[in-house]
Amino acid sequence: MKLHKHLFVLLFYLVVIFFIGCEKQAQQNQNIVAEIGDNSRISFTDLQKFAINYFYNKRCPDKSKAYNKALDEMVTNQLKRIDFFERGLYNNKELIQSISRIISEELIVSYFNTQFLGKYTSDEYIRKTYENMGKEVVYRQIVLYKPKDASPEQIDLVRTRATEIKTKIDEGKDFGELVHQYSQHAESVNEDGYMPPITWKISISNPLYNVLFNLNVGDVRILESYQAYYIVNITGINKIDVEPFDKIKDDIVSDLEKGCMELSLKEYDDAKKELIDESSLEWNQKALNKLVEWSKVHDFYKDNYKDILQRAISNGKNFTILKHSKGEVDLKEYLRLLDNILIPKSSVNISIDDIKNYILEAVRTDIMVKKAKELNLEKDLFNPNTTSSVMKNRIVWLYNQAVIESQIPEGSDIALQEFYKTNKDSSYYQLAKVNMNALIFSEKEKADKLWSKIEQGVPFNEVSDRWFVKTFVRDRDGKIKSYLSKEEPFLGEAAFRLKESEVDGVVEYSDPEKGKQYAIIKCSNKRLEKQLTYNDVKNSIADDFKNYHRQQIKQEVSKNLRKKHKVIIYENVLSKEIASASM
Repeated sequence: MKLHKHLFVLLFYLVVIFFIGCEKQAQQNQNIVAEIGDNSRISFTDLQKFAINYFYNKRCPDKSKAYNKALDEMVTNQLKRIDFFERGLYNNKELIQSISRIISEELIVSYFNTQFLGKYTSDEYIRKTYENMGKEVVYRQIVLYKPKDASPEQIDLVRTRATEIKTKIDEGKDFGELVHQYSQHAESVNEDGYMPPITWKISISNPLYNVLFNLNVGDVRILESYQAYYIVNITGINKIDVEPFDKIKDDIVSDLEKGCMELSLKEYDDAKKELIDESSLEWNQKALNKLVEWSKVHDFYKDNYKDILQRAISNGKNFTILKHSKGEVDLKEYLRLLDNILIPKSSVNISIDDIKNYILEAVRTDIMVKKAKELNLEKDLFNPNTTSSVMKNRIVWLYNQAVIESQIPEGSDIALQEFYKTNKDSSYYQLAKVNMNALIFSEKEKADKLWSKIEQGVPFNEVSDRWFVKTFVRDRDGKIKSYLSKEEPFLGEAAFRLKESEVDGVVEYSDPEKGKQYAIIKCSNKRLEKQLTYNDVKNSIADDFKNYHRQQIKQEVSKNLRKKHKVIIYENVLSKEIASASM
């Protein structure tokens, strides 16, 4: 069973934190292309990122149209977020319940950012860091590598050797002589043990460097890493010039976020583990067995857990699963943790230990979520101008469910029949269509050679493993067009002449860009032109009905939102930025 570990969730979400400091400052200096309401702005950098992330460059080859469509969607989404809170939809408990686990995940991220990583980016810490940046530390080292796949006994021998070397240094033995006698690091041996000086920026990239950076001249220490023991000696501390604080403050924040991420994650993980005293755990073995039995039900944690657990609770079987130092978990609490906090990703080959690990992780995460709420972090996260990309998308999704999906009329038989009659001549008139595979050559000799093989009985699919797939439609006026493509229908007439599975060649045509081309073609599928009856479309018309009304309601909602709220598009700025931008 794979558990939804929040440490990994943090690693995923918090990659973006590395660049927040720089981005905030950058956005202040970027051109604003739109203002929505009184407090919302969209910079061109925001727009460009959105357009790329949502593939507007693929959906719309024209750059100007792509950016304008992307901006229209960004504006509409922000208007929906504003309207979501103005309508008071955040008070709809049933609606919010559908994203409760996502809110918990985002609260954990926010809690980590403010209470762990945040302490390394506070104004006081940044100022203290700046004061410490005006130096570089010069040092020498002796390196003793641990053997590969070393046993504890072998590591003890290396540690003992390091201690003996340090003792010799403390007794006055020349460090340089000991470097050449013992060190296994060839590069530093060639420099009598000297390594490049450690600056502040280097010091935050590695815990060993951080220790070195904070030692004093003359200090001798034994430091250990996963790979080796290091006997180090600080030989000097040099002053270096540092740019003014205001000029590099944002860079310091960015560097601290990167450099302190690993340490912050460890501190967070340690703090979370300390929330529950594992020596106090009392597990109910029968309850665990029952949970394992239920968990093996197909799609238990996807679709079935609510009904099964709720039925047991309603039947008076709310058994206790775990007692711990902060309380207990019964079946009702187990259901709440699944609904609101986190959920196992899979129940394949689930075991009792998997269940135990999940419950402990969920209980600890729940406590962290409560701590985040006590700090009022939910208010910062759940608002119209949230900076969380996850919450931005989810608020729009909730709005669509409450305002758009709820207005879609019921597709009764009468309504569907009427919908069919209205759209019979447009949506439900089937144009003639042909799908084909084509081998295309610029040299007639190559095409003739393969066509000769086909005439001798070699199947089309075996004469080559590379062919083009093309589809053509013929409209009511008899004009042939490439389907879902802007390419000229060079082979359209030839394709329509074929019967299904029939092969033809060599077909010659002229491409304005490539010149004369020679093709061998095979009809893979052919669809006749006809008027579809209601029975022909009865399996898909309900979805067509919903999609039609969804589109109509979306357009009306968007129109009304723009009437209700002020939207300013700075067309001159937008045009200028688009002209110089790439997609």
